[in-house]
Amino acid sequence: MGMSMRAVGLTSEAEPTYQKYAAVLRACLAAGIAKLPSEAASYFGSEYVEEYLLSERREIKLALNEWQTDAAEGFDLRVADIPAGVDIIRFSCSW
Repeated sequence: MGMSMRAVGLTSEAEPTYQKYAAVLRACLAAGIAKLPSEAASYFGSEYVEEYLLSERREIKLALNEWQTDAAEGFDLRVADIPAGVDIIRFSCSW
């Protein structure tokens, strides 16, 4: 069985644009509305009201450089390549 690693950047929940659209999504959830307004749908990348979008939208893909030797493998993340707005880098391993 193998293991995989990944890293994603997360924007802050305090970021104003995120807060605005998260409030719209939460209001739709509370009201039982099935589809987001077009501007919020564009922001979340989905027209459907789904709670998982609140966490998924915070994820930003990072430019990772994978490397491998005979005894190890991994990836490098250049600090200069971290996008503006990322305040957390989440590393995760899965088996």
